Amino acid sequence: MDLVQFLRARLDEDWRLAWESGCGGRDDWVFDPEDPWNGPNGPRDVVRRATGGFIAVVDPDHGKYGAWNARHIAHYDPTRVLAEVEAKRKLLTEYAEVLHNEGADYEWAGGWASGLGKAVALLALPYADHPDYRDTWRP
Repeated sequence: MDLVQFLRARLDEDWRLAWESGCGGRDDWVFDPEDPWNGPNGPRDVVRRATGGFIAVVDPDHGKYGAWNARHIAHYDPTRVLAEVEAKRKLLTEYAEVLHNEGADYEWAGGWASGLGKAVALLALPYADHPDYRDTWRP
């Protein structure tokens, strides 16, 4: 498996998780600290679907960090993750096309491929703990 194949496989995993988390599509999640859920044990910060329904109830024992956790969950909703995966896929496609474009000027293609190659290696860093990641890919 080369770096591009590795990264495409990880992006496919990210996409699938976001798609399933969004109930089979895009799903905006929101957090409003002024709109808590009042459960049997008192008010709780919650992350909700923009269309209604709970995503997560944040443990009040985390104090002020509970609200930050809720903000984080809402910020990385399926809609955002799907958009990020698509952007990264486009970068990988561009890199693969430049590497295989025999008609391009060598100096231009070589320099462009080198820069894109560094970007692709950086995109793979968040997956460095994956068992298929190779240390030789580390930028």
